[in-house]
Amino acid sequence: MSDTDRREVLRAGGFHRLRMQAFFSMSVLYLFYYFCKYNLGTAAKGIQDEFGYSNRDFGMVTTIFTLVYAAGQFANGFLGDRYGPKRIMLIGALGGVVANVCFGLSGVFWLFILFWGVNAYFSSCGWAPGSRILFNWFPEKRWGTWMGIYNALCYTGGGIVAIVAGYAVYRWGWRSAFFISPAFLLVMGVVFLFYGKNSPRDAGLDVEWEPPESSQPPRRTGGRDYWIAFTNLRMNLSYISGFGANFVRWGIISWMIKILAEPVPKGGFGLTLFAAAAITSLAHWGGAVFSLLLGVVTDRVFKGTRWQTIVIGFVLSALPLFYIAQGPVILDYASSIALPWGLSVGLLLLGAAMFVSGGMIQAIQTPLFDLPGDILGKERGGTGVGIMDGWMYVGASFAGVFLGWWLDTYGLLAGVTLMAVVSLASALAAFLIRR
Repeated sequence: MSDTDRREVLRAGGFHRLRMQAFFSMSVLYLFYYFCKYNLGTAAKGIQDEFGYSNRDFGMVTTIFTLVYAAGQFANGFLGDRYGPKRIMLIGALGGVVANVCFGLSGVFWLFILFWGVNAYFSSCGWAPGSRILFNWFPEKRWGTWMGIYNALCYTGGGIVAIVAGYAVYRWGWRSAFFISPAFLLVMGVVFLFYGKNSPRDAGLDVEWEPPESSQPPRRTGGRDYWIAFTNLRMNLSYISGFGANFVRWGIISWMIKILAEPVPKGGFGLTLFAAAAITSLAHWGGAVFSLLLGVVTDRVFKGTRWQTIVIGFVLSALPLFYIAQGPVILDYASSIALPWGLSVGLLLLGAAMFVSGGMIQAIQTPLFDLPGDILGKERGGTGVGIMDGWMYVGASFAGVFLGWWLDTYGLLAGVTLMAVVSLASALAAFLIRR
């Protein structure tokens, strides 16, 4: 009996132990990646108070992160395909830990910029290689469901780190955020080292949805593969959609609290800072919920095609944004109805609009990041995911500088309208992706 005859066959369905170990060790590792890139916000005030940095000065640190992260995404999806996604994710985890510790030990502005830029690069080693592991372990018609779980765990990580790092800063000062948070990533990196597997083949399994594995190693991805992923027409339409999605997503994350808390005479809603933050936070919870929903929809309803779900997600994000763009007048709806805890019907409707619009624009990454595997094949899937995420963070950069200029020039509510229009334009690009 040959070795191939003796290999266990991984079925398309079910919850095989090795598959679950590979997927969840990878996904939870990426969850803890967020501990090393979303911990800066909790420490920002402490750093500024100690060193006297202005908002503009400290904003340079976050701008460097966004730009370097985008550049890293263009490279690391390809490197994961070429050298193995597990290897790249482990390098990223270790590099992120070291960069965070160095940042926490720093006390000079240029060192803050240097180490946070280094951290941005290593942080970009996670998402695209992890997506390649997902593509390897699941058949194409199940990618949506599991990408939804992968995406939802990301948002969970962003929520948890705010609590962990926030408590650390409260108890021990801002530097502790860069020592305690990376400790979680380091421990999970060790777990992933033992339980993470690139593919069923690496775990000694064949898969029933593909021909039996040969004894030859898989083909190494090369420069031609990168060029194909970069220039493919349908992928470029996907990149345009991704650019728009992250422009709107980061527009909400970066500016919506300000828009809701700004006094009415200055073009805002006049809410308290706490109320504005609480309402905007609904976008993150919506992202987790709708990530799971859109993953199931693309697999079960549309049978593994993605463009329909993407178009629906963009439209359902745009419509509530147009509603919010009406301004504080929406808070007066049904104002005669008394509700407990100081709530009003208008405030609840505003929260519901934020939950749907912010949730959908974040959850839309679930079907978007399945597209590279669909269009390019899983051998180039990580490369395509990396390029897409790179363009998405270019979009995030525009949500900072360009959208800030737009708000200053045309007003806060005009910025909300622009986000809605960009969402609809991205839906059109996604419609053109259809097979």
